Amino acid sequence: MLDVKDISYSLKNGRKILDGIGFSVGTGELCAVIGPNGAGKSTLMKVISGLIKPESGSVGYMGSELTLLSPRERAKVVAYLPQVTDAVSSSVADAVLLGRKPYISWYPSAEDRARVAEVADRLGLTHMLEMNVTELSGGELQKVLIARAIVQETSVLILDEPVNHLDVKNQIDIMETTRQLTQKSGLSTLVVIHDLNLALRYADSILLLDNGRQADFCPCMGLKSEAVSDVYKIPMCIREIDSRLCVVY
Repeated sequence: MLDVKDISYSLKNGRKILDGIGFSVGTGELCAVIGPNGAGKSTLMKVISGLIKPESGSVGYMGSELTLLSPRERAKVVAYLPQVTDAVSSSVADAVLLGRKPYISWYPSAEDRARVAEVADRLGLTHMLEMNVTELSGGELQKVLIARAIVQETSVLILDEPVNHLDVKNQIDIMETTRQLTQKSGLSTLVVIHDLNLALRYADSILLLDNGRQADFCPCMGLKSEAVSDVYKIPMCIREIDSRLCVVY
């Protein structure tokens, strides 16, 4: 279980970006992190992944305090896909292989390459392993980046806006893939997402942030219309349509 306790973070000028955030995500569970721009979503993901240090609070997994681990050891526990990743000219195979960096001493081993082939097959990327990543579509590139994160063989997966700028089909494809991987591999997954309907469709729980504060953390079925309306400053209604929760606004 990923256990986040009382995380706070401020800029050097004293501006509070995160204020007392705390929640837990179990194995095989996907938590959608939602909230308006500037709510602190990406900053929280960077704190959990170890890219920045909180001024207070802790991030633990199965009893281990992640903030005390070295970057190399933490990379064996947490895989993080940032909001923006530029495509650097390389083969798809080499791009995915970068995810094995925490385990590679000098050169990639046969096991490292076997892991790449296995994950590529699982995500339907085998036919494009020799392609250059600069030739890929947006949806294909996102799958490659997710494959890089998966091949790290971590227990915690963090995706910051993985479906941003993708068409509807690719959004659903990426979220379906993430959901299946989370369940089959027993991951604790966090996904920052702006589409509330995708969040309700694929997540087990919702973390709602507002101005660096935790407005709510609950199972999807427990999310209230009043809570999202207050945070987003527009009227919203959560309804069940064809056995699926939807946000109407």
